[in-house]
Amino acid sequence: MTRRDAILEGAQAAARLLDQFSVREKVETSGGCVDVFGTLLALDVALVFRPLEGLLGVCIRGPVPGVLISTQRPLRIQRFTGAHELGHVVLGHTMSLDGPEILGQGSGLRSDMEVAADSFASAFLLPKWLLQMHARRQGWTRASMGEPHAVYQLSLRAGASYEATCIALERHEIIDAKTRRHLLKEPRRDIKIELLDGFEVDNYYPDVWLLTERDEGLTLEGQPDDLFVLRLAEKGGAGYLWDTAALVDSGFAILEDKRQIRAPEEAIGGGATRALMARRMEPASGNFSLELKRPWQKVGIPIAILRVTYDLYGKEVGMARAARRHLVAA
Repeated sequence: MTRRDAILEGAQAAARLLDQFSVREKVETSGGCVDVFGTLLALDVALVFRPLEGLLGVCIRGPVPGVLISTQRPLRIQRFTGAHELGHVVLGHTMSLDGPEILGQGSGLRSDMEVAADSFASAFLLPKWLLQMHARRQGWTRASMGEPHAVYQLSLRAGASYEATCIALERHEIIDAKTRRHLLKEPRRDIKIELLDGFEVDNYYPDVWLLTERDEGLTLEGQPDDLFVLRLAEKGGAGYLWDTAALVDSGFAILEDKRQIRAPEEAIGGGATRALMARRMEPASGNFSLELKRPWQKVGIPIAILRVTYDLYGKEVGMARAARRHLVAA
């Protein structure tokens, strides 16, 4: 088998599995990302998260296949590792011990088996239709995918690392190799600093989500200490303001709340952008719904709504959360 054959084998197997579980329909309904761990469990794979010294994941073949994933990496790396191990299972590979080399573009992989699993992981976790779906929602074009800020926000919504997203964009021929290299040179810290717009934080490890009205219906997965920048258009001249009470009721602390006039001619009686900074420091899941309405009107339909479902439990530890939810439901 040539390296190209291994890449094609992995990508084709991923496409078949996505179709088998109707993943596209589910994701387009939820507005989120591909459920890697749920798919492993649906295939009756024993899935456990444990500290693994020097390894990201392990796939064990047997009467009941098993997958171990390290707890020493963040959720996005766990998800890619899970997709890689899922590839080993679907492709019928023997036992595999996988280290950080699986996070590259395949150049550090030792065998065709690993190349195929790596190709499967990228095609399953980041199919082209998923990237296009989020791009349509946000109004991003092909040119936008050359901008680090857009690609960073795309990676958050797709539930993948910035690096894996850049590689997938190139594999899908949305960007070229030169653009990928340009994107990877951009420090993530600089992207976050610009998004925070002068707001100071202790460190820049947490992710920074930029939410707008285009994120209506979004389902997101993040870390407990992630920061959320909400930029929402208001029509103050007509009395329409965003009601943010639901954000506080959901346990988020509003760290900053300001309004920015969108244009000089709108300074009197016109529109403005409501700029909010919010954070929820403890692990939690739930949803919030913000409404653009006239505060004095107790009844009536808001002219805009931003509904977001969130899971901020971060990385998986022990039994997969999807498995625990299944046990509770049973």
